[in-house]
Amino acid sequence: MDMRAEVWSPLQNTAVWLGAWLYGHESTDDLLDALRDLGGSQELADARPLTDMLAGLRAVADLKSEEPVVRLVLAGPGEAIALPAGSEAAAMASTNGAGAVIVRDADREHAHVLVPEIDATTTRWHWFTHTHPLPAAAWVSPGEADALLTQATERAARMIEALGYRTDALANPRLTVGALSDFYDTPGLPSAVPARAAKLFARADRVAAIVETVTARMGDHSLDPQLLGLWRHIRTARMAGVTYCVAEFSR
Repeated sequence: MDMRAEVWSPLQNTAVWLGAWLYGHESTDDLLDALRDLGGSQELADARPLTDMLAGLRAVADLKSEEPVVRLVLAGPGEAIALPAGSEAAAMASTNGAGAVIVRDADREHAHVLVPEIDATTTRWHWFTHTHPLPAAAWVSPGEADALLTQATERAARMIEALGYRTDALANPRLTVGALSDFYDTPGLPSAVPARAAKLFARADRVAAIVETVTARMGDHSLDPQLLGLWRHIRTARMAGVTYCVAEFSR
């Protein structure tokens, strides 16, 4: 199992950048640069340039909606993705290791699902349009998500400290966690991201780094029952942070 794929989400930052761009907080050039940093070369699944997708999003996105126009959906072991069951979008988003981005249409009978197909150098976007309601989002406030992650961070940190690892493979757990936290934060977020969301994303990155440190870097799976339970809190924080960002961009 790829531990990093379960705890890191480049699509989180992609969704935030799309929201900031749609509401005019970021330029198209800056958006394209950020997406290249996040996922390499970008194109549609039919090989059209990404600018065609952006033009399409600009045409359909409901920027007057009271609900966030962009939403991130993630899934993991034991947790189905919040897309129509049996749909091609749900099948692809459940197996691509990345999730999907939902964009609200001004026509309430339509919703657009962007699913990335990612390889070592290229991200290819599949665009699905649904004409029936999508599953309701599990709305969690940034405060609630942050509280869950705070508790998870404290619990995971105590586990690492209690182990007292001093091995050739990993001499300094705290240093490794810090370095991985920096990795998860790269290449960053738009400048318009509210501080509350930035704090939540940083917390998610920190917990993700702790999980990866213990399971992947230390190679210790004795704590899997406790650590794997943190994945859901990480995903929830990332989705809640995106929702909050986009809501603030619209103000």
